[in-house]
Amino acid sequence: MSRFQVVLFDLDETLYPRSAAIMAQVSERINEYLVKHFGLSPAEAADLRRRYRNTYGTALRGLMEEGYPIDVEDFFRYVHDIDLDGRIEEDPALRAMLLALPLRRAVLTNSNLEHAERVLQRMGVRDCFERVIDIRALNFYNKPSPESYQRALSLLGVPAEAVIFVEDTPANTRAARALGMTTVLVDCPEPDAADYYVPSVLDVGAVVQRLIRDSSSTT
Repeated sequence: MSRFQVVLFDLDETLYPRSAAIMAQVSERINEYLVKHFGLSPAEAADLRRRYRNTYGTALRGLMEEGYPIDVEDFFRYVHDIDLDGRIEEDPALRAMLLALPLRRAVLTNSNLEHAERVLQRMGVRDCFERVIDIRALNFYNKPSPESYQRALSLLGVPAEAVIFVEDTPANTRAARALGMTTVLVDCPEPDAADYYVPSVLDVGAVVQRLIRDSSSTT
């Protein structure tokens, strides 16, 4: 019997391609929010957003850690007020790949639930996942902090060794692998950042099948 129980997917730029430029829109909205609410220049806002993302994993976490007075629900509403038209659409191939996975499936995102639900519904795959674990469910600890993964594992009721984690960000796969998850990096071939690399999320199915087969043969 395979030790694997769950395939845990990141959302943005993992389940849809980076070329959709959805996160570029979100980044611009974050910049605008920082200018509007904290009096920064556009250049200062862009620098702060990048610096906090690199340091804390998300700009929001950086703002919270650094003591900025922020209404997180207002922040969510503003930064995710973006246009999805012409960027993502229903993806039958993705749906077929997900439904063929013989394991539980869930989403782990640093975003809020409303954004995740909107994207997943737009792609026609929301019902492929048993749950979406968003930043609120993580008590505002975001990837790649160990607390975020430990909280997700607790919510799913599985040990790290039972999870195949699919992501597009090397820092996030490294942190998940350090906890014992098997990691798959999508469209970002950075050496030693994950156990497996695939050019497209559609290739994840073959990796999962191989992992199940190999782990079953050694148990």
